[in-house]
Amino acid sequence: MSYIFEALQRAEAERSGGSLPKNADSVADLLQGVEQEIERKQSLSELPAAAKPESPGAETFAAAKVLLPALPADARLVCLTEQGGLAAEKFRVLGLKLRHLREQRKLKRIVITSSIPAEGKSLIAANLALNQSRSKILNTVLIDGDLRRPELARRFGFHRDLAGLSEVLRGERQLSEVVYKIEGSGLWFIPAGVTPENPIELMQSGRLQQLLEQLGAFFHWIIIDTPPVLPLADTPLWMKLADGVLLVTREGVCEKKQLERTVEVIDRSTMLGVIVNNCNSNEQKYYYARYSSAAIGKESSSPAAER
Repeated sequence: MSYIFEALQRAEAERSGGSLPKNADSVADLLQGVEQEIERKQSLSELPAAAKPESPGAETFAAAKVLLPALPADARLVCLTEQGGLAAEKFRVLGLKLRHLREQRKLKRIVITSSIPAEGKSLIAANLALNQSRSKILNTVLIDGDLRRPELARRFGFHRDLAGLSEVLRGERQLSEVVYKIEGSGLWFIPAGVTPENPIELMQSGRLQQLLEQLGAFFHWIIIDTPPVLPLADTPLWMKLADGVLLVTREGVCEKKQLERTVEVIDRSTMLGVIVNNCNSNEQKYYYARYSSAAIGKESSSPAAER
């Protein structure tokens, strides 16, 4: 059904102090208006911070090396290749919810994780970051924090040995040398780098906190793709440094007991929510079939079409 669309309409009416929009036929149109209003407000308080970096070298990120994606067939980066599609619209709704939360609490560093491998956390992290990077006001960086089995560089079609987080933590590279700009988007990217022998030891070296603080002086959104929670110790380290955690679970992959164990590990004060990947909800399919831009375009050619 259209409950998500109607809820967004009500939220925007309450925000603006007016009545429900009469001509908001598409969720995309409504989302655009809400996003613009939120970003306008946030720009008043956050642009000065970005204009005056708090740490040395932060301003150099704007001159990052540009990488051209060569997406593999299974990339599924819909927020880059199909921005007007239904899947990308779901990430716009998620991004809008995060912007609303940002008005109520500190929310800059967001960890994306899962209970076990193969639940789609990297896919969610990449698309969410691409969506957030559409903003002309708020800068976004995507970090591949999975130093054991990094996935993001491959998903964008970059070489897996691209220098990144590992090299910075080992003191071999400066942070400004491993922050890349992805062509065709507004997104900055830090790959995992060459896989270290002992990821936990490297992460506990004391450089990680400093690295995030330096990034925070320039970027408004820091999206971090981390390893699964079970049974590794890497992700709890990331979560201690995060403002919020999004847990990805995949229908038909993660068992109930595994999900329960993961939720117990996550600090409830940082838990932003759970994203159900590969969901087979007929209600959601009906909603997107009715309110997609493509469906509305077809209906506009028929004045008698039922809305």
